[in-house]
Amino acid sequence: MQRYTPTEEQIRAQFVTSLMEYFKIEENPTLRSHIDDLIRSLSPSRYREFFRRLSLRPMAYKNGFEKIALIAQEFEEESLTPIDQEARERAEALYRLMYDIRQQIVLARNTELTAIERFEQIRFTTIRKSDSGEPLLDETDINVIRLLTKRWIYDYVSLDRGLFETRVTHEYRNEILRRERARQTSLSAPLKGKLLSASKRG
Repeated sequence: MQRYTPTEEQIRAQFVTSLMEYFKIEENPTLRSHIDDLIRSLSPSRYREFFRRLSLRPMAYKNGFEKIALIAQEFEEESLTPIDQEARERAEALYRLMYDIRQQIVLARNTELTAIERFEQIRFTTIRKSDSGEPLLDETDINVIRLLTKRWIYDYVSLDRGLFETRVTHEYRNEILRRERARQTSLSAPLKGKLLSASKRG
């Protein structure tokens, strides 16, 4: 007799049911779907540890959904590669900066130029850190801004934060990978030169 093995989808559905029962959340397709989205990136092998953290972590004044979201975020951050982590942090920082700049421009009075025209005139390379006077944005940031375009940033930074950060994180990841490949190439070039000259001497 063949042994029944549940699929990963079935295991996740049972895990969602367990979470709903744990927090006494009423059975509802919308609520179930929301919890499923929160734990979607979590592998079944980590469900036990997920419950352990839920039960041990003091989270006063948080409802069930907030607690699930917080623990799920912990697991997601732990699974990120260094490149993914850097891309996410840079995207969040860029969002805060661009949102603040856009708000200042929109609130400022200027009858000659529109807000978007004033935003497009900003030279982001000239923005400095208040404490050190060093450039606030480095080459990686500037390259991503050029890829996104100032107009796209202006339009989306106040429209949809989720969409903004998703695309910006993606562009940062590509730019960081390109930067790391260029760095590896520059590091390996002298070694290749030495090997070639050694082989010629041999």
